[in-house]
Amino acid sequence: LSVPHDTLRQTCTPIERITPDIQAKIDDLKETMINAHNPEGVGLSFPQIGYSLRGFVTYLDKKMRLYLNPTLLDISEEQTLGGTKDRPTLEGCLSIPWLYGPVWRPKKIKIQAIDEHGAEVVKTFSSFPARLFMHEFDHLEGVLFTDYTLRDSLPLYLLNKEQDKFIEIQDPGTVIKW
Repeated sequence: LSVPHDTLRQTCTPIERITPDIQAKIDDLKETMINAHNPEGVGLSFPQIGYSLRGFVTYLDKKMRLYLNPTLLDISEEQTLGGTKDRPTLEGCLSIPWLYGPVWRPKKIKIQAIDEHGAEVVKTFSSFPARLFMHEFDHLEGVLFTDYTLRDSLPLYLLNKEQDKFIEIQDPGTVIKW
């Protein structure tokens, strides 16, 4: 789904059990992630494919990981824009294609979730994996990365595909209306 869509702004419902219906939705999520091209992504949440359920996948280093009912156990006080001071990490979103911007995120997080087998997973992430997890976690709360653009007066960029370069949007508020 692309913005504006109501599902992207909902707080998602926890998954009670991994039923055949939920498994079919997990399969749909994974398949949609694998087939995401132009642009490609590194994460996808259930609300992005139309289901208001608490879960998402990440796709890093050719490994897909599923997180159902994720919770944050610990968040570092130190926040980062990623990358370097002069070149922060620019986040994008498959639901807001071609827009990118820096976002303040915790440098390190500890999470708990359930995997596709119903087993509990506890992990600690830092740097880009922490950023990715938080971006997808935000989707479960109805939050988009552009909300931080407005809140923190951060720049927003449009990727010009033909020139393969980022063009800064002078007034992000004119573009962000959802």
